[in-house]
Amino acid sequence: MSHLETSYTTHDGLKLYLQAWMPENPIAGMLLVHGLGEHSGRYGHIVEKLNNLGVAVFTFDGRGHGKSAEGKPTAYFDSYEDYLKDIDALFGKVKAYLPGKPSFLYGHSMGGGLVAAYVLKYKPHATGVIMSSPAIKEAEGTSYLLITLSGLMNKLMPRFKVLKLDVAGISRIPGEVEKYKTDPLIYQENIPARTGYELYQMMQYIQSQAANFKLPFLLIHGDADRLTNPKGSELLAQKAKSADKTYRIFPGGYHELINDSDREEVMMEIINWVEKRI
Repeated sequence: MSHLETSYTTHDGLKLYLQAWMPENPIAGMLLVHGLGEHSGRYGHIVEKLNNLGVAVFTFDGRGHGKSAEGKPTAYFDSYEDYLKDIDALFGKVKAYLPGKPSFLYGHSMGGGLVAAYVLKYKPHATGVIMSSPAIKEAEGTSYLLITLSGLMNKLMPRFKVLKLDVAGISRIPGEVEKYKTDPLIYQENIPARTGYELYQMMQYIQSQAANFKLPFLLIHGDADRLTNPKGSELLAQKAKSADKTYRIFPGGYHELINDSDREEVMMEIINWVEKRI
């Protein structure tokens, strides 16, 4: 396995950090999209299993995240549409690097929502899509007043830090929570108003277009997830028109399923699903 690092300049002039893990003779490729506040370097354990299967994994630190941020991570981006353009360009690179080979998309949390929105808006040719704890539906009981205030803050003070993430909800394993808290590449502060607003717009788009989702997918979520709403996954699983769809709920599962108590079972679910489609 070889590890490659490079950078990519976006359509609007940002420089994103890219990395890839390549098996000796790849038989498939995958673009992995990380979650809100985190970075692409946190997926080494699932990447190793995918590499052993012959899958080359390409990934990147998104706008305002990890090594793509100028200085400290900010978790800020102006538009989720810009993020989709990044995904489209980078997925194109994956396919060009491995022409004619099966190609997959994998998104976690915010990345899962972005991948879902990308599939719905860009209709890419992909062998399959993996969505882990995707951000598809706002929290239950989100008030109209809060949504209105969010829109106002987005216009007046887009970088104002408004939304606190429940870090304790990422995993039932205390050591994993501690690793998250002490990782200097993870954004630890409240989420900027613009980022939160754009993610809400993205979720509304996915909900309205879910019936147009037609690619094969594996959708996994923990039913005790406090960071993204499992009912969003249920909605997509029910409405999607995909002929090949696998929807799995993990009882008691927290947000980061590959870093949670059932992680070996979760990773085996992912690996087996991919293996059957390459």
